[in-house]
Amino acid sequence: MKRFCLYLLRWQLSTPILAVVIAWLAYLGEWVAAAIANLIGGTIFFWVDRWIFKPEKVE
Repeated sequence: MKRFCLYLLRWQLSTPILAVVIAWLAYLGEWVAAAIANLIGGTIFFWVDRWIFKPEKVE
C-alpha cells in the first residue's frame, strides 16, 4: 500500500511539472511541446518509479 500511495503522489506531481514544460515550449506547437514534455517526464520519472518499485532487501 505504501508503494501505491507513493506512486499516486508521483503521478500527481508529474502533472504540474509537465504542464510547465508544455507552457514554456508552446511556441513550438502543441504536439511538439507535448512530445518533448513526455520525453523530459520519462527521463525524470523513470528514476523515481525505479526507486518506488525497487525490490525490498531480503534479510
